[in-house]
Amino acid sequence: MITFRETLDAVERLADALKKTSEVESALQRSMTNLSDLRAMLESKRLRQFKGVDEVVDYIQRVAVPQITGIHDSLEVATGSHFSRMRTASEWANRVQLRLQALVDGSVDGYLG
Repeated sequence: MITFRETLDAVERLADALKKTSEVESALQRSMTNLSDLRAMLESKRLRQFKGVDEVVDYIQRVAVPQITGIHDSLEVATGSHFSRMRTASEWANRVQLRLQALVDGSVDGYLG
C-alpha cells in the first residue's frame, strides 16, 4: 500500500539529507580560496627570491605542504559524510519516484492509503 504518510516521510528524509549542502558549499569555497593562496605562494616570482634549492625545499615543507594538508583534510571532513547522505537521498528519491509513477499510471488502484 502506498500512503501519503510514507510519501511525506520520504520527502522529509530527502530534505534532511540535503540540508547540509550549504555547509559543503562553504567548505569548497574556502578550499578554493586556500588553493588560490597556495598558487600565489608557489609562483615562480616568489620562489626566485630564495638563494638555493635548499631554501625552496624548506619553504615548500614549512609552508606549502601544511597548506595542502589542511585543504585535503578540510575537503575530506566536509564532503565525506555529505556525499554518502546524497547517495542515500538519491536512492530515496528513486523509490518515491517509482511509487508516485505507479500511482500516476494507475497500477496501484485500490492500494492508495
